[in-house]
Amino acid sequence: MQKSGLADNSSISSFLSYTFLSNNDNVEELVVSEPVMSSQAYSLVAIKLKNNANIEQVKQEIYDNVDMNKWICVSAEKFYITNHNNVIFYVMSYEDWAKPVYDSFKKYVNNE
Repeated sequence: MQKSGLADNSSISSFLSYTFLSNNDNVEELVVSEPVMSSQAYSLVAIKLKNNANIEQVKQEIYDNVDMNKWICVSAEKFYITNHNNVIFYVMSYEDWAKPVYDSFKKYVNNE
């Protein structure tokens, strides 16, 4: 089973486990896709920031705090992060899963 969709920003512990941010002050919306239980490490997160947020600073905080071993029995091999306008997008998983997802996002936002 996989959970996808708009995540609840009000639950700070869930928020922190998905975003690796210290707070949700700059976040307008959060979308998460990751398995509830799986033998594969996979997490896709899209964070829409408020208009006044410093996107590069938020991306750096995520990068500095990401836990690629957040699962009990598996670890992500690769972590890709980017943004388009005020949306931060990241995916972490094995290379053969993460790279195509990342490339597809980049292709999608570059073909507006």
